[in-house]
Amino acid sequence: MGMERQRIYLAALLHDIGKFYQRADKGFSEKQNELTEYSKEMANDICPVNDAGKFGYQHVIWTNEFFEKTKAVFEAIPGLKGNIYSESNFDNITNLACNHHKPQSELQAIITLADWWSAGIDRREPIEKEQKELNWGKTRYKDIPLYSLFNTINIGNFQMGFQLEPLDINKSNFPKEIKSKADGVSQEKYKILWDIFLEEFEKLPTDSINGFTESLIYLLKKYTWAIPSNTMDMSNVSLFDHLKTTAAFADCIYTYYNEHPDDFNWNNSDKKLKLNDGKFPVMLIGGDISGIQKFIYNIASRKAATSLKGRSFYLQLMIDSIIQRIISHQNIDANIGHVVYSSGGKFYMLLPNTEAVKKSISELNREIEQELWNEHKGKLIFNLDYVPFAYRTKEREIDFEGITNEEKSLGFLWKALADKLTEKKNKKFKTLLLGNYIQFFDIQATGGEVKVCAVTGVELQKGEYKKIKDSDEIFSLNVSKQIELGTTLKDVDYLITFKGEEENSNYLSNRLKHKSNVFSVANYLFDKLELTDNDADFRKITSADVSRVKSINNTNFLAAPLKGQSVSYGFQFYGGNKQAEYDKNRDKTFEELTRTTIFDEKTETYLGILRMDVDGLGEIFIKGIPDKDKSFSAYATLSSYLDWFFSGYLNTIRDKYAENVNILYSGGDDVFAVGRWDLLIYFAEDIRAEFRKFVGREDISISAGLTIVHNKYPIAKAAELAGEAEHNAKKFGEDKSKGIPAKKNAFNFLGQTVSWEGEFKDVKSKKDEFISLIKSYGMSRGILHRIMLFAEIQAENKRRKDEVGFIPDLSYHWNAAYYLKRYMENKDQAVQSFCKTLQIDLFVPRKMELIALAARWAELELKLTKPETDGK
Repeated sequence: MGMERQRIYLAALLHDIGKFYQRADKGFSEKQNELTEYSKEMANDICPVNDAGKFGYQHVIWTNEFFEKTKAVFEAIPGLKGNIYSESNFDNITNLACNHHKPQSELQAIITLADWWSAGIDRREPIEKEQKELNWGKTRYKDIPLYSLFNTINIGNFQMGFQLEPLDINKSNFPKEIKSKADGVSQEKYKILWDIFLEEFEKLPTDSINGFTESLIYLLKKYTWAIPSNTMDMSNVSLFDHLKTTAAFADCIYTYYNEHPDDFNWNNSDKKLKLNDGKFPVMLIGGDISGIQKFIYNIASRKAATSLKGRSFYLQLMIDSIIQRIISHQNIDANIGHVVYSSGGKFYMLLPNTEAVKKSISELNREIEQELWNEHKGKLIFNLDYVPFAYRTKEREIDFEGITNEEKSLGFLWKALADKLTEKKNKKFKTLLLGNYIQFFDIQATGGEVKVCAVTGVELQKGEYKKIKDSDEIFSLNVSKQIELGTTLKDVDYLITFKGEEENSNYLSNRLKHKSNVFSVANYLFDKLELTDNDADFRKITSADVSRVKSINNTNFLAAPLKGQSVSYGFQFYGGNKQAEYDKNRDKTFEELTRTTIFDEKTETYLGILRMDVDGLGEIFIKGIPDKDKSFSAYATLSSYLDWFFSGYLNTIRDKYAENVNILYSGGDDVFAVGRWDLLIYFAEDIRAEFRKFVGREDISISAGLTIVHNKYPIAKAAELAGEAEHNAKKFGEDKSKGIPAKKNAFNFLGQTVSWEGEFKDVKSKKDEFISLIKSYGMSRGILHRIMLFAEIQAENKRRKDEVGFIPDLSYHWNAAYYLKRYMENKDQAVQSFCKTLQIDLFVPRKMELIALAARWAELELKLTKPETDGK
């Protein structure tokens, strides 16, 4: 970016920082506030006067004060020195940021227009339920919390709001129920957060404006994610999302304006910049990698654990690398803040609608598609497309270039782009076919020495495979890298992207844990201890040509020890980088995961494979958010919620099961985990319970499927079985013959599907009862088998009920009653009472199924412990 473009972007990114500062300070008229006399005097120039004769939009006064207090930081940045308050440069960065409600120049008006686009698309009328039911009073702008966007998806009987906490992966970031003003936030809480923010702000790198700006984006995400952008009418849009979106719009409009100044009309009398009709300065870009699920699970090897882990992280690197490839293209030169969201193999971003950018997007699409084909031969498919648009501030409508449509909403913009991506997906490889027909259909001669990859089963010629440490098996070069990557992840603290070659720093290249070149972007993984080992040599790399340093699952990213030129710092959530270890020496194998005693192979039991995802997420994105709440920020916020939970907080849930459960994939709203079968059931239960608390409602649900296999069973087949179990869970409650749709919100395990709400709890309770009575009251394990036998007869009747001439066997009813009556004779009172209840429940078909499931669960769980004296 040129320096003027950089200043526009940075000023837009900080244009509303005064909202944060204002809420942490006393009021404008109060003597105890932190405003200098200069900032108070500036109110005449930067604040419009409202109908009451008072200054409106007073937050810009605190934006000015922020620049006053942090002037030394900005002055240290090359290109900004002298541009903070320069009288000779009317469009200095402070004026650009502070004058967006009262612009005095065309550049300042660009930020005004960007703010209108961001806030206008986001904003709705101030009639929201959550604000009307409580009397917030005059200090509402300091007291109202950021309401959860999940509230708006289907408003329930109560509202959830976030507290003022720095972003982290612990439970303090969960929303809480807002019943009264006391449940909100306050000036005192804002003050605490503001002071911590300022302290970290001064640690930002200042040797380049690129490094400073990108690091600032992550700092703002950490501290403003839970601050409402506007407590009047946008209390479920975070300040961070508004700042980021405004900056992206400002950059797009500025870049387009530079090329097409005649497409705008600047009115020097009223100081307004108007976009002419039929002009579209911004485009929404969408990227999608399809084939992810099949790619991850298509393995068969004893190296499956590390290969799966490596593959899932490799896909994350792939998406990140594509984004970096796009924004760093010389004709695009954008910022990570242009990304609206990125999750689950998809990403969306805002870019200028210029011919240079469109041409570059087409070139990048061809290049990435070709590179993906060269590497994976069609197993993964990449699609990239865009829709140019413009927001009409007066009409509050969106117009689309080349699309005639009566609906002029943000929802249609997303749909139009989704349709274009789907169309490309249906014409996969079209570009490559037109450009190189022979690579698809020419017979590829093999000949020579051919080996087979132990993970994928693909045939390999000499030079296309290698062996890895501690293995005699053959692996393709790509798979071997994924195995190495999966092995490395457990020790990784930082993901570092080099702008130059690794040879620029022998110190770093000799200490890296792993190196992955993905789409021409070099990614390096480091362990903090090894990175800083030998401090004298470490200090020599202060000039290393490093572009990005990301802390993994740690938002204290400015504490990263690595320093360099033009470096940006940030953080990234990733689900499952820590894996169960065997004696802190290596990752556990699947067999070792199943042990009840770590070093005793005789205690190995069954392996569980778990798959989960949010029910109807696509519908939530398309139809779930009401029209009045649909916005770029809303979509970004919803995506960030899911990313935080499934990529970040999921690691915290797993800590409880760290010795026996591994998360192999977690992205978007998907979870794929393996581990000891019994603990994986409880892990699934905890995920569902925590997700329920996080969304604050029951109608946004998550379904799960668990399959239990021998610990040497082929993982690809086990993953497929778990997928089928998950599919069955999502069909729970469905009756097509009666037109009854599936209820979902269910868990399929041990061959039976139960609802999370009610039934799972009942089955678990009954299982615990069985175990307690067997262990403590002399009840025989044989009763478990009898109950399962009766349930199987009932299931057979159900399966064959529509067969011509079939006569159902109903004898199990009285056989069960007779068996239990005879069994309870001379038994302990607790056993008799339990059996009497069973006699009644086993005559209810659904209860019979659930009791049999509990019996099977109890039977398997009892095998985990040494046999004790049971009843006969």
